[in-house]
Amino acid sequence: MAPTKPSSRVREPRQQRSRETLARLLAATVRVLDDEGLEGAVVPRIAALARVAPASIYRRFPDKDALLREAFLHMLRASNTTNRERLGAMLLRDTLEASAAQLMELLFAQYRRHPRLMRALMRFLETEGASEFASEVRLHIAENIEQVVDVLQAFRGEVRHRFPRRALQFAVLSAAGAIESFALEPVSLWQTVLPMSDRQFQAEQARTFVAYLRQS
Repeated sequence: MAPTKPSSRVREPRQQRSRETLARLLAATVRVLDDEGLEGAVVPRIAALARVAPASIYRRFPDKDALLREAFLHMLRASNTTNRERLGAMLLRDTLEASAAQLMELLFAQYRRHPRLMRALMRFLETEGASEFASEVRLHIAENIEQVVDVLQAFRGEVRHRFPRRALQFAVLSAAGAIESFALEPVSLWQTVLPMSDRQFQAEQARTFVAYLRQS
């Protein structure tokens, strides 16, 4: 069994100025990952964007990886908070078909708008193995999935599966995995076997999503 890596959890600073500096530093790290990817997320670049000295980063974090872990978790926590407040309005439509189409639009948007950031998270996770950080990341992603399922429970009466929530979980996970592969892997089997435009792919995913939920 591979050794587990330590958690990236950082204590919340007590002083307001320190809290503001940490928030600026995490936001800068996410911004650099979004713009430059994992390779471009170097300490001097992050420090310059956050308007701090590189030495200040090492006073807060033992190394760059610890900073990256905390930045990724900061991003995921913020995403889940936003979803709790807005997901219903963003996702729920009058019909299951319309809501499925909107879900594909939302899923696709996060990968198309932030491809370097999403690739960076996936690649960083691959290096983490069974670490506390990796477990926490997956818990945040699972929470995000469950929030989507909670909203789509509005259509549970149309789900023909014996266990409607399980069917919704399976459908959301399947769609998210397919979209991640299609959007982030330019040489995936999707592009090789069944090349299509983003819009065509979204439409087929929405159609498959609804068909699965309504099958007897």
